[in-house]
Amino acid sequence: MDIEKAKQKIRKLLALSKSPNENEAIAALEKAKQLMEEYGLNEQSSIFTSNKIKATKIFTPWRTIIANAMAWLYNCYQYRDKNDGTFVFNGEEFDVFMAGEMYTYLIKTIERMAKQKIRKNAKYTFRKSYKQGIASRLYDRIMELGELCSWAPQRETKIKAITDYVKNQIDLITNPQKKKVKINGLAASRGFKDADGISLNRQATGSGGRFIGYS
Repeated sequence: MDIEKAKQKIRKLLALSKSPNENEAIAALEKAKQLMEEYGLNEQSSIFTSNKIKATKIFTPWRTIIANAMAWLYNCYQYRDKNDGTFVFNGEEFDVFMAGEMYTYLIKTIERMAKQKIRKNAKYTFRKSYKQGIASRLYDRIMELGELCSWAPQRETKIKAITDYVKNQIDLITNPQKKKVKINGLAASRGFKDADGISLNRQATGSGGRFIGYS
């Protein structure tokens, strides 16, 4: 069994260790401890995983806004890999899956709206500002919806634990010097307004009925 399969096995055993059946719970916990010792793992390194999502090598503020919102909503720690520009979500397996799914969905939606609503000969700054406006409004909506999620009370504690773990595992170098972003106020306002038309009531494949929120 390779280490990733061992981690998956340990995660399942740790979940079983919370079973109301006392004998089953004790047996699962003992087996999990055995595997952790065998593979030199601890509970955190067994539970937490990462999900790398393709982005752009050039720093793009509006994409980062969406990535930050998804990380907060789904109890993840997120950073941008300086080598390839990817966003890396860190956390529990299901949470990083959902964060990646919803990030991809929203990015594609914003790109599609920009193509549909902004004229082809519009300047780069205007088009970029429109996307920034959409992302900013979505961020606000997601923050509001996030407080209503059933897992909201545990969010800060979980994110802190994941952040501490990730910082102990890798040397985090996010974006160094960031250039000042030029924004077209009219385009940003249009994007901000149009963002209210994006549904956040979307169930991701394999999510087991967990939604981002309500439209």
